[in-house]
Amino acid sequence: MSGNHEALWTLWEVSRAGTHAAAAARLGITASAVGQQLKALEQRVGAALFERVGRGARLTAAGAALVAKLGAHLPALDAALEEAAEAQRAVRGEVSLAGPWPFFRYWLRPRLPSLLERHPELHLEVRFDVPSRVSRRLVEGELDLGIVGILPEAPGLEVHPVAQERFVAVASRAYLKRWGTPKSARDFAAHRFIAFDSDLAMLGPWWRSAFGPKEPLPSRVVCRIANLDEMLSLAEAGAGLTVLPDYLVEPALREGRVESVTPEPNRRSARRPFGTLYVAWRRTAAPTARFLAVRDWLLEKP
Repeated sequence: MSGNHEALWTLWEVSRAGTHAAAAARLGITASAVGQQLKALEQRVGAALFERVGRGARLTAAGAALVAKLGAHLPALDAALEEAAEAQRAVRGEVSLAGPWPFFRYWLRPRLPSLLERHPELHLEVRFDVPSRVSRRLVEGELDLGIVGILPEAPGLEVHPVAQERFVAVASRAYLKRWGTPKSARDFAAHRFIAFDSDLAMLGPWWRSAFGPKEPLPSRVVCRIANLDEMLSLAEAGAGLTVLPDYLVEPALREGRVESVTPEPNRRSARRPFGTLYVAWRRTAAPTARFLAVRDWLLEKP
């Protein structure tokens, strides 16, 4: 049917242009291609659609009736196609983005005004969530873009690193006075930990960088909570040790609400306690102008 649709467009253009050559110029094809399409359409209809009049072509009664029908539909279809193409080209409409709230507050919030000013018809929906749910919602098509701190295992996602955050172990002065200040892996393993969610997203990388990959992760995780602000509040209240990004704990350290707890030097690990954050999106995501504008903006270096 697609060939017939193309031939109908050709018929419409010939009826308006008057000659095969003029219609071919408007369509961007050769005059012989116009003739072949019209011949195929006539075979499909079973009637002649044009008759030669000198060097020009005149519609037959069957051709005129068909063109009249086309005139009621093709211009509207042409306008709809152009509108769809313009929507694809314009940075207009909604893009959904999700990621961790504290990182967004630190990294995304200062940058957002420039994006919205650059694209006044863009509508950005920002959600806060943990990495595992962000990855799942990306795969399921509920989100356009996500910021995750753990490489997603889903093969249908494309990821690109955009930032790093340094992890710091902290505890309140009252907690350390009661339980002691740990130094070795054995000391730390005896302490109470407050961890992020069930995957120990920050505690795990910090622990391996401090004590090496072979040292078992601490087993005394007394609270798993998917909220970094609440983790810090629990640490300030003396509930245990916690590992958080430096930008989040810096005010609490400066004000003396918590203290940094640094392990003794360990040669078994040369890595520093950093975590990488990634922009993620579906490989099959439609490359609309609005999607590409937000994705490329996220990938820009601040």
